[in-house]
Amino acid sequence: MNMSDELKQAGRTFGESLRLHTTVQAYLQAQARLEANPEARDLEERFSAKFQSLGSRQRTGESLSPAEIDEFYALRSQAQANRLIAERDMALNLVKGYFVEVGMDLDQAVGINFVNLAKGS
Repeated sequence: MNMSDELKQAGRTFGESLRLHTTVQAYLQAQARLEANPEARDLEERFSAKFQSLGSRQRTGESLSPAEIDEFYALRSQAQANRLIAERDMALNLVKGYFVEVGMDLDQAVGINFVNLAKGS
C-alpha cells in the first residue's frame, strides 16, 4: 500500500502523541521496572514459555500430564503474585481500555469503523 508522505507523517505524529499519554507512559514505566528486575523477568519468561509449550502441545492433540499442569498453575500463581508483573498487567489493561476509546473516537471522527475494516467486513 502506497501512502503519501503527509499521511505517513500524520501516522507518526499520532503514534507519538499516543505514546506521550499518561496511561501509555505508566505502562512503559511498569514494563521497564519489570525488565530491570532479573527475578521477575525470569519468572515471566518461564511462565510464558510454559504457556506456549503446553498450548502448542494441546493444539496438536497431545495429552498433558498432571505434573505438567500442576507446574503450569504453580508458575501462573507465582507470576500473578509478583508485584512487578501485576503492576505491568494492570497498566497494560488500562492502556488497552485507552486504545479502545481512542479507536472509537477515531472511528467517529473519520466515519470509518477500523475494526470492521481490518476484519474485511
